[in-house]
Amino acid sequence: MSKTMDTWFFMRPGFTTFNLEPKTHSQYLFGQRDRRQRDLLLGTLEEAGYSRDGHKAAIFGDYGRGKTHQCFNIMFEIRKRGMNIAPVYIKCSAYKSKEPFHSLFTEMVSSHSAETLNRIATEYQRRVNAKQAPDLQEVVQSEDIALVMRTGLPMVNLTQVKNCMRWLGGEPKIDMSSISDSIKPQLADSREFGAVMRGLAAMFATVDGSVPLYLIDEAERFQNMTNPDTYFTWLASIRELTEIHNVGMLFLIGAKSRNDLPNIFVTDEIVRRIGVSNYIEFTNPSHDELEAFILELLQTFIKKGEVPAPHQGVVDPKALDPSIPEELTQITGGDASRLRVFPFEPDAFEEFVEQVTRGELASKPSEVLLRLQKAAQRAMRHDLRTISSKIVNEISSEGF
Repeated sequence: MSKTMDTWFFMRPGFTTFNLEPKTHSQYLFGQRDRRQRDLLLGTLEEAGYSRDGHKAAIFGDYGRGKTHQCFNIMFEIRKRGMNIAPVYIKCSAYKSKEPFHSLFTEMVSSHSAETLNRIATEYQRRVNAKQAPDLQEVVQSEDIALVMRTGLPMVNLTQVKNCMRWLGGEPKIDMSSISDSIKPQLADSREFGAVMRGLAAMFATVDGSVPLYLIDEAERFQNMTNPDTYFTWLASIRELTEIHNVGMLFLIGAKSRNDLPNIFVTDEIVRRIGVSNYIEFTNPSHDELEAFILELLQTFIKKGEVPAPHQGVVDPKALDPSIPEELTQITGGDASRLRVFPFEPDAFEEFVEQVTRGELASKPSEVLLRLQKAAQRAMRHDLRTISSKIVNEISSEGF
């Protein structure tokens, strides 16, 4: 029978590997500092929601620090806690020097499902007809945008709804003849992007009592816009969007320090709109914090007794069984210290932690997980039930 990692290392139900995928494992966040950071941010989002305000923040840190995972965990917690926030995730593309702003804005609009926008647009228009909400023309101050939101988004045909969403996102060459033959061919001005966002925010607030929140990942790619005209178009558009009070925006930026932030994020007009105190640095964990991160992850993934308290409410209910497999007890010789660091041998674990907290790639959770996965695979190839110091050192010596 072929070996599998989950059976070889006695993994709990729901785990088949030591890899962590942000979307698949969004319910898990390892490390006290990361959870504390998340809870502070969620608290701020909740507070802003009381007045239907959208929180703005720029979260930056080293590449591989875990910002994307934090992002998906925030969305998971928002839904789990029933917060009045409609979160959507956008991953920035590999923008070019003359990239039009609609490349990002189309993603922002289309990240909402067509079903959701169709529902809220239909209900909003019903309330307008009942004089329970202001006409969208008053909200967006644009006849064409109001017309598309008023008549296009409520269409029964979702293909047509998606077509309208693409036009609202600024995408060119969209056939809008089903709405009007005289409609503007493309939205391209920062004020028009702001108008679309004000319209969407008004519908979410009126119908669902919620605030749209855009989590824009890999925003360091804003730095790619080196063409002066393109740069100032992006600057004006970001300024317009961050000015809208009932829209939340979290920018996740790969940057080793504040000095490495893209120019757009350090201009006075953007700093003022986001807020100096809302520039949050994700520093790399210390030696002790990284060791605790690894131990917590291993205790959660492997049948080594109780699941750590922070994860008991999100694991597969079958994973809560605290019993330890008899074979695992035999492998670790009934020694609690060996069980604690399994699948490592104690000396191998100490060496592993030392290695991942020094050097160019030090203290990055992504690098830790890559090395852990590779070490586990190497042990399996040699039919070893634990990871030895020899394997740890082999992995360390490979590559760079």
